[in-house]
Amino acid sequence: MLAPERLDISAKITSPHDRLPMLLWTAAIILTTAAACLRPQDLLPAARATLGPFATLAAIIAGSVLAGRLGVFRALASLLIRDRLPRAVAAASILAFTGLLSGLVNLDVAVLVAMPVALEAARRHGLSAGRVSVAVAITANAASFLLPTSNITSLLLLGRTPLSALAYLRGSWLAWLLVLTITIGSLTGWLALAGTGPARGSSAGPTGRAALDLIPLFAAASAIRAILTAGITLRGGLTAQLAIATAVACVLNNLPAAAALHVAGPAGLWAAILATAIGPGLLLSGSIATLICRRIARDAGAGFSARQFTAIGCVLVPAQLAVAVIGLHLAGALR
Repeated sequence: MLAPERLDISAKITSPHDRLPMLLWTAAIILTTAAACLRPQDLLPAARATLGPFATLAAIIAGSVLAGRLGVFRALASLLIRDRLPRAVAAASILAFTGLLSGLVNLDVAVLVAMPVALEAARRHGLSAGRVSVAVAITANAASFLLPTSNITSLLLLGRTPLSALAYLRGSWLAWLLVLTITIGSLTGWLALAGTGPARGSSAGPTGRAALDLIPLFAAASAIRAILTAGITLRGGLTAQLAIATAVACVLNNLPAAAALHVAGPAGLWAAILATAIGPGLLLSGSIATLICRRIARDAGAGFSARQFTAIGCVLVPAQLAVAVIGLHLAGALR
């Protein structure tokens, strides 16, 4: 029988009341009103420029919902995460799968595919579903800079500062490996130590509510893009540019941040790429992918603590950025 405090925690985790959608809609209304007052002539062009990435995300979510109903994610979990694996190996496998999908395919595809698999693995191996959800979100974001197509933000940045795909990969591969190694190593230990029996809730996949969350985010991103038409220029050394770009990505969300950031030279470009991929690990609002992870977790009856996410991010993000810079230097990308 569960102790009273355990029952109270469980009730909070599975509570249907979620303030985040209300906050998103409030922010969207305030920002859209501000943009309509300050830059009415720029609001519609900004919305058109922002529509493409969000429409792509909506299509990906729709395909993932269908795949979940067809049992694709449960089959993937059975194939990739064996029942008799030690807990630490299962945790590392979940995160490695997430990181590979994010780096080799795309961040948003990664969270939509990896989250249901991760929740099923958590159920089988007695891992904390809440912690697994946080770890998947952090890993997916951090690993989303291997290829130009890994993150929509990189494509937006490269649209203004061209770099060939081969030159990009020559610069990114070592930094990506170092970031993925430190991320999986750190989070595996955190997950393995937290097992408390079978995870509560089901291994449900994405639902239509994940797509509904995109509507206020689209409105907010369009408004921010209209207000910041002049853009934000990154100045100073690499450390200063990383700090500024990371702060902008966390506060504004990395998609409008990438549209607003103006960079000069290899250092500025890589600072913006790393900040919009890794930086969102500091705040829940920093990346749409993180919000999708949270939605899938809650729909499956699992917890996703914003405080826990930020606490882990405050420890990991500086280390991830540091090893990424080392990797870029060793690969010659910053010369």
